[in-house]
Amino acid sequence: MAQDSTNLPPVTVTSDGQPRNVRQNGVTNARGRTARRSRQASQRNQAPAPQQLQSAGVLAAQNQVLSTGPTLPGASSVSPQGIAILGGPAQTSFYQALTMVPSVTYGSPDPYGLSPTRNINIRGKGDFHLSRNIEGVPLMGIVGGTDLFDLENIRRIDIYRGAVPSDQGLGISNATGVINQLILGPQDKAGITGRQAFGSYDFYKTFVRIDTGLLNDAGTQAFISGSNIGADKWTGAGDQRRQNVTFGLNQNFGDRVTLNVNAVYNKYNGNNFRALTYAQASDLKNNYRFDYNTVLTGVSATDVNYYKFNQISSEVFATIAKLDYNFAEGQHLLFKPYYWNNNTTRSNAAGNNVQIWRQQNDNVGSVFEYTGQFPWGTDVVAGYWWQSMKPPPPPTDQRRFTVNADGGLDFSHWQSLAKIDNFSVNSPYFQISQKFGATFLTGGLRYMVLGAPQMSYYNTAGIPDGTYDQALALNPAVYPDAVLSARDYVAWLPNVAIRHDLNSALSVSFSYGRRFGRPDWGPQASNYINNRAAFLAKGFTLQTVVDKVRAELADHFDASLRFSQYGLTVIPTLFYAKHQNKQVKIIDPSIGPNVAYFQGTGSSTEYGFELVSSYSFDDRFTVFGSATLASETFDADTPTLGGGALLATKGKQIQNTPQVMLNSGITYQADGLAITPIVRYIGPRFGDAANLQCVPGYAVADVTVSYNLGSLINIESLTASLSIQNIFDRQYIAQISPSDIDLSSGGTYYPGAPRTVIGSLSAKF
Repeated sequence: MAQDSTNLPPVTVTSDGQPRNVRQNGVTNARGRTARRSRQASQRNQAPAPQQLQSAGVLAAQNQVLSTGPTLPGASSVSPQGIAILGGPAQTSFYQALTMVPSVTYGSPDPYGLSPTRNINIRGKGDFHLSRNIEGVPLMGIVGGTDLFDLENIRRIDIYRGAVPSDQGLGISNATGVINQLILGPQDKAGITGRQAFGSYDFYKTFVRIDTGLLNDAGTQAFISGSNIGADKWTGAGDQRRQNVTFGLNQNFGDRVTLNVNAVYNKYNGNNFRALTYAQASDLKNNYRFDYNTVLTGVSATDVNYYKFNQISSEVFATIAKLDYNFAEGQHLLFKPYYWNNNTTRSNAAGNNVQIWRQQNDNVGSVFEYTGQFPWGTDVVAGYWWQSMKPPPPPTDQRRFTVNADGGLDFSHWQSLAKIDNFSVNSPYFQISQKFGATFLTGGLRYMVLGAPQMSYYNTAGIPDGTYDQALALNPAVYPDAVLSARDYVAWLPNVAIRHDLNSALSVSFSYGRRFGRPDWGPQASNYINNRAAFLAKGFTLQTVVDKVRAELADHFDASLRFSQYGLTVIPTLFYAKHQNKQVKIIDPSIGPNVAYFQGTGSSTEYGFELVSSYSFDDRFTVFGSATLASETFDADTPTLGGGALLATKGKQIQNTPQVMLNSGITYQADGLAITPIVRYIGPRFGDAANLQCVPGYAVADVTVSYNLGSLINIESLTASLSIQNIFDRQYIAQISPSDIDLSSGGTYYPGAPRTVIGSLSAKF
């Protein structure tokens, strides 16, 4: 740690696993005074945090893709180098940046990661119950919008697959796990960073970021960035366009108070990719480029699949702030308010109609937290998280249209109309960590209170087309059987972990944690409204159906070894998980043909083996990889609400969950040249809960080559890059939907993109 800071790699992993500014003893300001920067929580210099099972500081290798520093078992980090390589040419999808992490399956038909048509599977769980955080808080909404940040503005991505520390697991659902993006805040040195990329299917991205550097001795710093991205769909007609503006500010108020503010505006317009049926996916050669129709026929039932009627547009504004008061040495009070506003419109084919769904959200929340580091080795975090969330979900209004002979849309009817109060979250938590010689122990507890609001659904017969407010102004009658009472879902979420260093090269660790998955009220209410007569005939009201859904609880156990010496790092991990009250959506013929609903009666068991390893031959050449062998199955056959036949799910592998995954890569860097080939293998998967629809496994190879020309023209960096995805032009199924919670029918399937070539030029001044 005594090395010259100019020679250190861009990420320094210290005893708590957080990147730190290496100038721990402060920086000299313009007046010659030493500012106490080590006490301040800027976006780059995080406030003291629990050590999370880590011992002596380690330095991440310059060419390292995945962090191999000591962490909680079942937790991984993707470095800036990994984000640049794995995050794709558009550098927008943080899902895509996680493709080398064990037990993680990412799928999308979009090679650039722009489309919201995508999913991620972590240890048998889909992203419905995934907590997607920014700087530790759930800034992103449940539905609506797309990825908020350009990955050029993200300095690290953490993913928790097992136990989650209480202060890191905030989110309305984290039963799948937690993904946390850490923002690259304003830099000390003024500069301009730019990137211009072009690629297959008329792809382009222009990105520019300006850092002011330290503007005064009060510690004022700021950055602003903007990007413009576009690409055509490779499967058929239509395109995708995205514009983004991001702003960050750090401001010191004396030596003890620091304010960080980040704001982002993101606009997206894109045409949807069309899914394949299992029969089409089984004949992929003849259906590889199957997509929405490009011409209108004059037949409404056919023209609902016209590509312009299947698209999404969204505008999202979000901001997050952090006020840090360092009231004593090692003692911090943090206040982190945040706000997310989404205005999204989705249109898609729904039977013989086109459905238009407006998603307008206002989520506001805050975290108040105390963090303390004590000289005897104790770390304490205690906090309170509050959030108010305006629906959807569930949908408050959905309209349906028919396609007329001229290709326009004629209003048909309101599919649903509801008045729904705001959801709320109140969640206190604490985490305590202590080091005892070579042993490190941490534990914590979070109390989760999820407040589901009152909901009232209206009879929409005779209501003309118009806005949501116009429809309510007509005073439609409330369905008496479709009124839900407000209620709270509560859970205690403990975690504990221990790490023991056997020697300087070998350590062993164990962790346990409970996680929470929210009930899904949206499809439950929509299915009921669409099939009211069938449910009422069986004596079921909406309250009856919703009461059958409970909060999912997931207990995770992980045990791992870590060996690191002579350039070799090997981390084997065994994991076991049990999911209770698992939400499962099934078809119940006893109520009616094709009538589907959720109930909280499922359970599943997941266990397996993960391996992360790397070997550095020297400072130029490193090989790395990960492997997963897992069994993730339902515990029993699934009953139905109406007492119909059981669905045979016992012992069946969960949908979209391969039992085998292998990833490997090489990084070579010398004299400005960097070459990184990567190969990923995903084993066979099933698209249905009965395991009757099997999709073959596949292997895909990618390569990135770059050369830094900066030294030739005396600037900090000028890098030319060439990336090729799917080098051998393999045809395969990339995405299977739905995931673990929908047992109602067979899956839908999206093919992976063909060979894609991208060139870019990046500069830093």
